[in-house]
Amino acid sequence: MASITDCVVEGLKYPFKDINKLLIFGVLFAVISALSTFIGAKSLDIFRAAVHINEMNNGTLSQIPFSQLPTGDIYLVVGLTIVAFIVSLLIMGYQYDIIKFSINKKEDLPGFGDIWAMFVNGIKYFIVILAYNIIPMLVLVVGTAFTGESSVLPIIIFISMLLFIIAYFLLLMALNNMIAHDSLKKAFDFREIIDNISNLGRGKYVGIILFTLIVMMIISVAVGFILSFITVLFAAIINNQAFVISIVIAIIEGLFIDSYMGLFFNRVCGSIYRESIK
Repeated sequence: MASITDCVVEGLKYPFKDINKLLIFGVLFAVISALSTFIGAKSLDIFRAAVHINEMNNGTLSQIPFSQLPTGDIYLVVGLTIVAFIVSLLIMGYQYDIIKFSINKKEDLPGFGDIWAMFVNGIKYFIVILAYNIIPMLVLVVGTAFTGESSVLPIIIFISMLLFIIAYFLLLMALNNMIAHDSLKKAFDFREIIDNISNLGRGKYVGIILFTLIVMMIISVAVGFILSFITVLFAAIINNQAFVISIVIAIIEGLFIDSYMGLFFNRVCGSIYRESIK
């Protein structure tokens, strides 16, 4: 049985086995990063416009007629959000394939030939993520709504965070179980999921995931310093155009960093499942 270090080291090397596919995957992340930056900026403009109208009319934000708002910007934000969600599904679909290749011990990276299959697999991937997080989200939202700012609120937040952590560890094995059997129902076969975790060993399962996340955190910090330097460099070159700099940095991060992290983490996840069924 492979050690924790072996799984992580193999995952770190995996993205470099096909740089072209790594960069194609990175394009999807770059699109998401650029869209997110643009949507955030436009949403802030819409909010500022709403506040300005509210101050002029001495009303509340909820009372502002839709016709008085910058409707063109609102439709643009909605449209780009839909596009970003579709691209996110393609990313999740490719991650589905990465895990499948890892489970089957394939050394190469998945291709991008069947976009429709990626999209469908992305939907299944998203459904499982949503399903496993719905209870912690409901506890947090409903608990916060009913307790307000009372002394019970910290307890509600603690319970919801604990549920998020438990859901996260179950979710990773659930995704693997679904992908291994190519069946959405297998993501909710809790007995099999828990048995797989037990087969690997609960301590080893948690240890591999935590070690992988720590490695990703270290990489992120190192990359953060580099991106900070690039940001300062761009700021000097293009006269502190903050929005342009944000877009450029977002594209760089998506193209090279997010794609690498996605390949690395999902490769390790597939390796974890492969070890659990030996």
